[in-house]
Amino acid sequence: MSVMAEERRFRIREMLSVQRTVSASELRDLLQVTAATVRRDLAVLEKEGVLVRSHGGAVSRSSTTNLQPSYDAMGRNNRVEKQAIAREAERLVLDGETVFLEGSSTVYDLAQRLCHRNRLTVVTNSPPIVFQLQRSPNASVICTGGELRKDEFYLSGVWTEHALSEIRVDRAFLGVSAIDPVYGISTASQAEAQIKRMILKAARVRVALADHSKFGNQSFAYVGPVTDIDIMVTDSGVDTKYIRLLREAGVEVILADVRALRNDSMHSEFVKPRGRAASGH
Repeated sequence: MSVMAEERRFRIREMLSVQRTVSASELRDLLQVTAATVRRDLAVLEKEGVLVRSHGGAVSRSSTTNLQPSYDAMGRNNRVEKQAIAREAERLVLDGETVFLEGSSTVYDLAQRLCHRNRLTVVTNSPPIVFQLQRSPNASVICTGGELRKDEFYLSGVWTEHALSEIRVDRAFLGVSAIDPVYGISTASQAEAQIKRMILKAARVRVALADHSKFGNQSFAYVGPVTDIDIMVTDSGVDTKYIRLLREAGVEVILADVRALRNDSMHSEFVKPRGRAASGH
């Protein structure tokens, strides 16, 4: 199934942020579209100043791999997989714990699932997560403060680092934008990499959330080796070689069943309540 133009171009940007060059044949296989569609997408991105077209592909205009997609764009990408991962991650959270929820789209999906939990203390550097959990009657929410990265709705900088240096949490949940079991974990900016490192140091149990598309990639700023995390929650579409390498490194891997989530969604959509209760909310 082909993907929409906006998502196709986001994926092309994402590929160029990791590997600087991309071939037209790679894009056809990845996006499942025709060569003509790839040419049109590359032409649009060239006009936007993102890339320069070359024979058989394109080269990034950026002098580094420091390309960070917007928060909204990240949230739309691999939506079902992220929701399935969030459902598995919720099972790791115990009532009464203090947890850190990092600012990422997959962790935001987890935050939505924690609104009903009891005696939970949540520390976060994410304004959207703060807004989401203000609806929860039983969760205490602490925001780190810091400088707002507007496109990603992510707080970082000196104030965030100072807050992280003074806390200790039971569990931390981090989004991962690039993971290579040999190279390690990396992300698009040095500022974000520093925050991730400090979150990992502050947690007793460190949980990374990443859908299958994040595996085998290396991004601009190095965060640390995969042994810096205790648990990886990903979806069932991830290549088995990555699962094996992570487990050999001592990382617990939890696979979220995307098909089960789709089946649950279909069931809830088509099975309607009967009788008088069906007409009231």
